Amino acid sequence: MGAIDLVSPQQQPQNISAEEKNAASHAYTDRSTSSSAVMPSSGRPLPWRPSALQKRSKEEIRPINWANRPKSYVMRTEDWDEFPNGRWGDATSPAFGELSDLSHFYSFTLGSEDDRRAMLGETPTQFSDVYEVFARYVEGDVPHLPWCDTPLQPESFLIQRQLAALNRTGFLTVNSQPAVNGLPSTHPSFGWGGKGGFVYQKAYCECFVSPENAKKLVSMVSPSMNLYAVNHAGDEIRVDMEEGGVTALTWGVFPNREILQPTIFDPSTFLVWAEEAFSLWTTMWLNLYEDETDSYDLIERIRE
Repeated sequence: MGAIDLVSPQQQPQNISAEEKNAASHAYTDRSTSSSAVMPSSGRPLPWRPSALQKRSKEEIRPINWANRPKSYVMRTEDWDEFPNGRWGDATSPAFGELSDLSHFYSFTLGSEDDRRAMLGETPTQFSDVYEVFARYVEGDVPHLPWCDTPLQPESFLIQRQLAALNRTGFLTVNSQPAVNGLPSTHPSFGWGGKGGFVYQKAYCECFVSPENAKKLVSMVSPSMNLYAVNHAGDEIRVDMEEGGVTALTWGVFPNREILQPTIFDPSTFLVWAEEAFSLWTTMWLNLYEDETDSYDLIERIRE
């Protein structure tokens, strides 16, 4: 299975539905078949919830990949000496500490094994059984996924129907945002940063896909999109994505302040997240079933 990221043009019509034409999709692709809480946004200082820790008080930038697993990101970076607060630097710099140590990442529980089976499937035997779990998460009928600590973010409600349809066709989404072009910073769903500003974001979608579906996405990428995919073995696909290039996915313009870019995509950081994302198939889903059963083999095929 794998993951793919598509990024839309910087300028999007204020009619958010245009994201259907220009959506950007981020996908992780594996060797076999792959690739917050609801709260008013107008009072948010940033698109993501800042940490209450004093040492992180100046943190202003985070990679988008842990948007639905923020505790994992905070734990992974708890030993950092400094935190990005103007621009995202080199993630491999000693100042940023060691992001790739899997022993640090947060492992939340979906409850008991019985609870997880009730959410993820008692005895899935078909790919469509797994696809339906992802679709029902998007629709609000499944409260959590291994990659999503909380229900679907309110800003993605605008593309909820499209996301559910994608999942039912084998594009298993775990992170997304619609495009926004110059909405007031006090907007109830997309606003952040205080009054008097305007906020922007590129359309983004991250999903697990099969190698076959990854090829379809590559063939569909237009000059206005970026795509990055990696599989379980670490093989990469890049389309219009420069080596080491960092892309701002959310930014804001405010009076008497520099442009803020609080959410970014960094290919090197994405590889760290991909390692975590693939491991969750095993630790949170595969281990629900007995070895050599149809359900075990199905999840293993999807992960690999």
